[in-house]
Amino acid sequence: MGHYESPEAAYFAFLETFNARDADGWAGVNSWPHARVSAAASDSSIHWRPPTRIFANAGEYLSAPLWDELEATGWARSESSPPRIVQFSKVKAHIAGGWTRYNADGQAMASNRVVYVATRTRDGWGLQAQLKTDSFVDGRDYSVKQAAVLAAVESTLALLGPGRIDEYCAALTYPFTLIGPPGVIIQIESAAEMAAAMRSVGDDRLDAPSGSAQMVNCGDSGANVAFQIERDGVVQEALALLGIRDGAWRMLAISGI
Repeated sequence: MGHYESPEAAYFAFLETFNARDADGWAGVNSWPHARVSAAASDSSIHWRPPTRIFANAGEYLSAPLWDELEATGWARSESSPPRIVQFSKVKAHIAGGWTRYNADGQAMASNRVVYVATRTRDGWGLQAQLKTDSFVDGRDYSVKQAAVLAAVESTLALLGPGRIDEYCAALTYPFTLIGPPGVIIQIESAAEMAAAMRSVGDDRLDAPSGSAQMVNCGDSGANVAFQIERDGVVQEALALLGIRDGAWRMLAISGI
């Protein structure tokens, strides 16, 4: 279980232990359960694992020998991007970051942009989830895609105010991952299940302030967006991972602060 004094310390330890090939230390950065959600489609060559994986414990997380796979590609080490805290509370933080992989000659091989969800338990801060764009190319202009992503988020959230719950749920991609308070990760399998879950919490009015969506990071087919939701007039911060599904930008996961 994560035991670091700050979200940033857990973030840097993630790759420090990874570069050291320290399996126990690497798993020890995380909090459990731990989710890895990728915006890459399941048939994409960019990501070789299922788009969504939820690990109950360190044993499940370390079941695949990742270092062997990477070293076979020529990988020698990875470097973290500078972290940026996007949203924060006493027990949860959204960290915009990522990594670049290098070979033994110091040449960059690949980069990614990720939002790491850090949560705080009695032991300290650890990483509860990774929301991965898995399609980022360093130096590429993503301004057009960013505009499309923000428009998709705004149009989806706009369904909440009028209470169009069924339409909102149909606009998401399933399985859909909800990252809640420390120790809580929920996977929703269908729009009908999502609608039932939303209605079960009562008659709280949900609304999304217009223009609250802010781009965090973006790739060719994945993006993370921060936004706000009002629940009976109380503003809550949240972040969504989006991916391209059926030719449109759709939400794959949400983490609330």
